Amino acid sequence: MRQVPQVSVVITTYNQAPYIGPALESVFAQTLQPDEVVVVDDGSTDETAERITPFRDRIVYVRQRNQGVAQARNSGIRRARGELLAFLDGDDLWEPEKLALQVAAACKHSTSGLIVVDGVQFSAAGILRESMFSTPIANLFNGEEETISIDASPYFLRENMIWTTSQVMIPASVFDTVGLSDPQLALVSDWDLYLRIAERYPVTFVPRRLMRWRYHEASASGPALLRELRWGEDGLRMLAKHLRQASGDRRRIVRAALKSQVFMLTQAAYYRAEAGQRELGLRYLWRFLPWSRVSAAPLAFLLAAYSPAWLNRWLGRVARTVLKVSRSA
Repeated sequence: MRQVPQVSVVITTYNQAPYIGPALESVFAQTLQPDEVVVVDDGSTDETAERITPFRDRIVYVRQRNQGVAQARNSGIRRARGELLAFLDGDDLWEPEKLALQVAAACKHSTSGLIVVDGVQFSAAGILRESMFSTPIANLFNGEEETISIDASPYFLRENMIWTTSQVMIPASVFDTVGLSDPQLALVSDWDLYLRIAERYPVTFVPRRLMRWRYHEASASGPALLRELRWGEDGLRMLAKHLRQASGDRRRIVRAALKSQVFMLTQAAYYRAEAGQRELGLRYLWRFLPWSRVSAAPLAFLLAAYSPAWLNRWLGRVARTVLKVSRSA
């Protein structure tokens, strides 16, 4: 009979006093209890430390000066002793079977470098999102409940398909191969880590809603209005980093992904500028302008944002005509 791998839970928290107690309770309510729970308090200035006190005899408590979520997660990884590391943000919750089913998937897909469960997003108002799986991943299941293990690198080049680290479990040995989180990427260090893992290992998806991702305006990336652009800007830096490190065919693929991301983000900023959020949209169009070395989109959309409406309509008709002719040629 195969022995169950040792499991470490790594919880990172910063000024999440109202939520850290329920998060810990959801860990200790697991049907498969972890072998250790490491809580990294990233310099909280609220009552987080006091709320953790009732759990101190059951956890490894690490308090450090505020260094950001990537460094906090790295501190937890360094302290963890388990073969499998499951991550939980200090304001999220797990369903009772989360660890048991995730460990079973990790054992079934023993070469996997990343095991991801589904979940829901919620707020005080109720459920905001019924599934945390992106459409391309959800479509792979076709209604089946079995886990799947795939080469997810092409997916991760297009987008970060994992909404929160509270969904993931990673074998400890994977970090020896790909390294820890990059603290230079303030908002997308997780996406960068997943992409590095997906380049070397299969990724396993478990189609069970086993976690609850809490939404509130004080989250690390700010209000929803800004998230697409703020995350996107950090994502461009992340893909540029991968481009610098790539070679051969991989370099061509990463460059195409970066070019696509530049276009989508500048288009989003332009539409914000045209839809009543002009100051926000223009600010990001100017911020994206240096990426014109990768794609002409920032310059084109910036010029369009400052052009009269009649000129944009005329140019739009010309562009559609040219595109139609080129496709029929």
